[in-house]
Amino acid sequence: MANIPESTTLTVRLLAESELATRDPHRLAVIRFGQQNCLDPARPTELTLALPPLVTDTPVEVWETSEPVAAGCDQDMGYAHTRDVLFGWILVDEARFDHDMDQAAEYAYDRVLAFHRAMGFPCLLRIWNYFPHLHDEVDGLDRYQAFCLGRHRALDRVPLTEGELPAATAIGTTSPGLVIYFLAGREPGVQIENPRQVSAFHYPRRYGPKSPSFSRATLKPWPGKPHLYISGTASIVGHETLHTDVITQLDEILENLRALIGSAGAPMATLNGNPGALSLLKVYVRHAQDVDAVRDRLQAALGPQAPAVYLRGDICRDDLLVEIEGLHA
Repeated sequence: MANIPESTTLTVRLLAESELATRDPHRLAVIRFGQQNCLDPARPTELTLALPPLVTDTPVEVWETSEPVAAGCDQDMGYAHTRDVLFGWILVDEARFDHDMDQAAEYAYDRVLAFHRAMGFPCLLRIWNYFPHLHDEVDGLDRYQAFCLGRHRALDRVPLTEGELPAATAIGTTSPGLVIYFLAGREPGVQIENPRQVSAFHYPRRYGPKSPSFSRATLKPWPGKPHLYISGTASIVGHETLHTDVITQLDEILENLRALIGSAGAPMATLNGNPGALSLLKVYVRHAQDVDAVRDRLQAALGPQAPAVYLRGDICRDDLLVEIEGLHA
């Protein structure tokens, strides 16, 4: 009988820069944080995002697989993949679209959606969106609302149903360009919603002409270990922002994270509802001067071992001061 190849095992961990001295053919993605975006077609598995670290010795986010990856570029997209998982990215120069975020987002999502399907990975699992000046207004819409509008048009053409929307993050950076990176698979994950929140895709029109197109989390049963990809999570209950100070917002976020872990059910039972047991937390802080208070509160709530990275970034609503995304892998 012929040997049947095992499926890819996918892991995510935080490493010091010194631990990345040599290239590893099993690295699907290496994500750093700095002052400028750097996405080099010659090194398609490596990204630097314009999200300034707020603490010293910020580690590097490393996605690794149990088998060697194949990597390359396709015009303005970089990618890496194994038999079972695809990582990809695109950097869009908004100047090509006269700095119209609506059009830039539509183009970027058209490219992403066509690419991952053409590569044979039809199921989006997780997607990250980064661009500057989220709250600048043009023609009555802020840039985040314009982004949601362009994204919605692209998704609507596929079409992608509400139940197929992936977990996602959208954060404001300090450098020009729309950066999108994503994870896709051959088989779908399970969409997870938060019982404390209205699903983002059902937000009322007051938040923009098109609701944000993402799920609160995606549960993906990879071989060996299920993954939970938690979207950027803020101090929102129902569909409304709660609280005006950063620490009370942080406490509300932790309640939302606990609710999401609980909604994931038995596959995440080992977490015991504790966000501190996740493999990675990215903490986006609007005002750099708040980071010490945020870190102290988070460590008091979750323990000093909580695997958190603290980054300067703007949040999708101008009254939100902090946001956290999580991952268990």
